Amino acid sequence: MYPFFAKVMDRAMDQKLLLILMICGIHCVTGLYASMESSKNYYFVNESKTFAEAQRYCRENYIDLVTLEDWTDMEELLALENVMSTESAWIGLRKAEHKQWRWADPELYKDGETEYRNWGLKEPTNLGDEYCSVMDFNGKFRDTTCETGRSFICYEPDLYGQKYSKYMLVNKLKSWRDAQSYCRQYHTELVSVRNEDENRQIQQLIPAGNVTYIGLFKDAFVWSDNSTSSLRNWQSGQPDGSGDCVVHLRHSRLWDDEKCSDASPFFCYDRTVVRQILRLKVESDQNVNDPDVKAAILEEIKQKLISQGISVHANLQWKQQANGDVFQREEKMREEL
Repeated sequence: MYPFFAKVMDRAMDQKLLLILMICGIHCVTGLYASMESSKNYYFVNESKTFAEAQRYCRENYIDLVTLEDWTDMEELLALENVMSTESAWIGLRKAEHKQWRWADPELYKDGETEYRNWGLKEPTNLGDEYCSVMDFNGKFRDTTCETGRSFICYEPDLYGQKYSKYMLVNKLKSWRDAQSYCRQYHTELVSVRNEDENRQIQQLIPAGNVTYIGLFKDAFVWSDNSTSSLRNWQSGQPDGSGDCVVHLRHSRLWDDEKCSDASPFFCYDRTVVRQILRLKVESDQNVNDPDVKAAILEEIKQKLISQGISVHANLQWKQQANGDVFQREEKMREEL
């Protein structure tokens, strides 16, 4: 039996890639291979397997059990529901061996920034179901239950996605998950805090005596492919500890935890790789075919991709000429023509 599949295009690939590097001096041109995993394909496999068996099948035939990054991914998964022959099917989420505190927006951070914490005295208390966090009016973090209705702070990044341009205190009482959904719908995400300066800016929004939800949460579940996606779509009252692995429910369109030894159909995913050759012109009075110079230029291109948010699944490499060089002087190329 052939699996049914759906495809979702990365929104980043809708952007036209224009790279202009100005260093100084002599004109040289070259080609750049850009291999981008530009689309994600979802497959429903109508064979009943345990979670471990389903995981092995997906890894052997595709990439892994499906990971859901955002609500666009969820919509693509829902498009496969009409071919589901059972009420539930495995997705790639399962209970973690060790719960860890992490931020809701992992793509925002540079090295070392994900570890910023400003816990209050004797926090976190790690009591029972305190898997979410708040910031108080003194700028200190506390762990708390996720279901209590509270105000919360969203953020929107600047044009290049590297720094916050503004923070928004939302005076609506919502659970942590509902607050996250609100921020994703109307802004970007529940606020993450990367350093002391940002902590002070956010603290100034909180009225005296109040606490608000922030984007720090204790993750009890992990994705099979080690994705850092914080998307969760639990049915009311779930997870209830009845199992360590997660299924998507067809009728409610929500998630439930079940025993990993149960047998269910499942969703896999893979990616379509698109290869492009980009023509690049560089001005330099240096030897641009020097390995160190080439590496520096390639790193600058990667940073430009990061600033545009289109680097997640991109692999870049130089296209060598017949003589082994990467760059050729423009005057020489005109003579050859």
